[in-house]
Amino acid sequence: MDNPSPQVRQQRPRLSLEEAERAPLAVKLFEAIRDIRDPEHPNSLEELSVVDPGGIYVEEEKEGEEEFGTVVVEVTPTVPHCSMAAIIGLSLRARLQPPGTFGKGCPSVLPSSYKLDLRIAEGTHVNADELTKQLNDKERVTAALENPLLRDRVMDCIVERADNLDFEL
Repeated sequence: MDNPSPQVRQQRPRLSLEEAERAPLAVKLFEAIRDIRDPEHPNSLEELSVVDPGGIYVEEEKEGEEEFGTVVVEVTPTVPHCSMAAIIGLSLRARLQPPGTFGKGCPSVLPSSYKLDLRIAEGTHVNADELTKQLNDKERVTAALENPLLRDRVMDCIVERADNLDFEL
């Protein structure tokens, strides 16, 4: 275990269903990932400050009636040598990717016309650049999730908490 006693913060209040439906995309996406479980601890990524609403950026474009864009999610590992950063990143990608990307059983929430860009926050991990590159490489992500052990680990982090998202994007 890389960080046997991480600092745990209290979760923010949840949005009501009505508030969530009116919320901007970045807020909806945070609501979708805040409860992903850390692979080493019984805490959520929000409780460990691995994800934060201020670390989600949405760059939207519109061409006629079509909306598309890029969503950037910054990840802050709890320690600079966190060996679980890749599993956390894969969990975020699996939760946010367009529906069907990782098969059934993984409720995804990012609209299909948006690209996901995961980034390890600068200066927060010794291999931040390498991890960021791996987490955004479609072939590497696909290969990682074809490994049944990694896939099960990722699904354990996201599926049990996925029912907390009670609204549609």
